[in-house]
Amino acid sequence: MNRYTKKVDQFAAAPMFCCSILFLAFFAGSMHLYNLDSPGLALTICNWCLFLIYPCFVIEAVTHIALGSPRWKFNLLYCLIPPLRICARDQMTGRAVWFPILAWREVNQAFRERTRKSFALPMLVMALLVLPLFAVEHYWQKQIEASPTLADITALATGLIWFAFTLEFIVMISIEKKRIEYCRKHWIDLAVICLPMIAFLRALKISGLLKLQQLSKLQQLSKSARIFRIKSLVMKLYRAMLMLEAINRILQRNPEKRITRLEAQLQEKEREITKIKTEIAMLSDRIALNSLSVCEETCQDDTPQRKAA
Repeated sequence: MNRYTKKVDQFAAAPMFCCSILFLAFFAGSMHLYNLDSPGLALTICNWCLFLIYPCFVIEAVTHIALGSPRWKFNLLYCLIPPLRICARDQMTGRAVWFPILAWREVNQAFRERTRKSFALPMLVMALLVLPLFAVEHYWQKQIEASPTLADITALATGLIWFAFTLEFIVMISIEKKRIEYCRKHWIDLAVICLPMIAFLRALKISGLLKLQQLSKLQQLSKSARIFRIKSLVMKLYRAMLMLEAINRILQRNPEKRITRLEAQLQEKEREITKIKTEIAMLSDRIALNSLSVCEETCQDDTPQRKAA
């Protein structure tokens, strides 16, 4: 069975990687288009593409369950959250991942550094795209509201930026050793990913409420209005987070500021090391004094016995 598991893993690596990327891309488009007041054909296309791609994850999961693959439980997770399949480990060892051009590579520190550097420039470009996009949304707001085509293009552009941030986060969180520490350091990225999803869930709730308006129209309209306000607040916070992340990435590309930040971190670490060494020396002195006291007490107890003898 292990031989067949390995063959399936090798055969499915490239197709499932492409399916995962496409699923994430169409989900980004669908999520941002759904937040529009009047979504059109583009949303329908994204939804149908998601519907057609999803069975691939189910087929792969069923295959690995049937073969008794060592890591088949992860395939169930990929059925729940398909984009996580992008950086799936190999079924036999769980130490290698598949990437285009690189093929299978073992996850180690060198691979992590290489991946991190590979994302640096593209993500800086994506961060810079945030600024003109928000300028267009601000100055052409009336034109965008009046034209469904412009609204779709703006939503898809925002979705592209979200896709890039989410792709980077999924890849890095999949190959990092200390995942909680990575999330703590990159909390802005996490906020950028989660906030549109909150607005998306709000939009789904609004659709459900609008269908129930015939039962209690006044009450449902009140709830809908309240949810629209919450959704608007979430999207404003999302844009603020995107701006903050863009500025943060731009500043990180400045070598002088990076050196200053690293020097400050080095000084802080040196202070911590000095403090630890001081505490170790104090504890060592205390242990030595305690040992000396015990030795003196033992000698004093032995002296009368020697005299009596």
